[in-house]
Amino acid sequence: MWRKTALITVCLALPAAAMAHLCNDVFVQAKDNLAVKVDVRDGQLRIGQEASFRVYLLNTMDRDIAAISLSVTSPQFTAEVKPDNMVLRTAKKGGTKGSFEVTLKRNPGVPDGKYKIDLCLFNPKNKAQVFKTLDLDSAAGVVELPKGAAVKVDGAADAAEWDKTPVCTDFYTYGKKSQYQENLPCQDQARCRLAADADNLYCLLQFGGGAGASGDQATIYVSPNTETKPVAVTIDRLTAKATCDKGTDGIEVKPSADKSTVECKIPLALLGIKGSKSFHANFTRTLAAADGKKTESYWRGNSASLQEPIVYGQFKLAE
Repeated sequence: MWRKTALITVCLALPAAAMAHLCNDVFVQAKDNLAVKVDVRDGQLRIGQEASFRVYLLNTMDRDIAAISLSVTSPQFTAEVKPDNMVLRTAKKGGTKGSFEVTLKRNPGVPDGKYKIDLCLFNPKNKAQVFKTLDLDSAAGVVELPKGAAVKVDGAADAAEWDKTPVCTDFYTYGKKSQYQENLPCQDQARCRLAADADNLYCLLQFGGGAGASGDQATIYVSPNTETKPVAVTIDRLTAKATCDKGTDGIEVKPSADKSTVECKIPLALLGIKGSKSFHANFTRTLAAADGKKTESYWRGNSASLQEPIVYGQFKLAE
């Protein structure tokens, strides 16, 4: 979802653990365990004659990456990347995110416009060994929310209120399919929509399946940027109650008659994003079976990266 053509608008410039060998195992795991996010402040990346930004990486593999490098290519720009390479330790053993700083300089004669820019993460000792390739737009992952939401929190999920809002779906569980942990599509899919006004974030939770579950909860994680610990708000489908470590003042939760759909309102101030032009968000769903066994599914990231906003989607608040 939300896959767009990778385009960049050119306009005004803005100011001692043992390392694993780079064997094929590492590159197989990279698909679902190497998170890549371009840090786009306020939901926009604008490039004049020159601009700089960071590309963040997070490793959730079963091992460290001994060396990884980034190349940035575009016919319209010359790119400088620092550092040349880095060690990326796994978050499963205490590793944290790393970052490359990229400076793009517009080549002579290139006019203002929209241009494709490609990213490639590779083994600097053997450039044919590629961890991941993607474009700048998908690595930024910016989604715009409609301006001036007019949501009535009544559980009715009126189409006029929600049809133009972005949909967050394609949830997956995280587990072993073969030898390694990877993303596995959920049988019981949830759908989440977001909208906002000047004071509140609105969330529509549509719970697929789980009719016989003894527990069914969705959690939204929100952070104003890639550095701040997220605020988590959990909505219980069966009890229609919200919990949050920051308190629940101002939160409203209304389920539909059959409890398959829940609408909720959360103050922006509670989430720490009041006055922000953009924010980062993620969703999980936790289903409890009759025997008490719980299954957690994710919209982005996995159990090792859930507290790291760099794996979240970035939402831009319309002005």
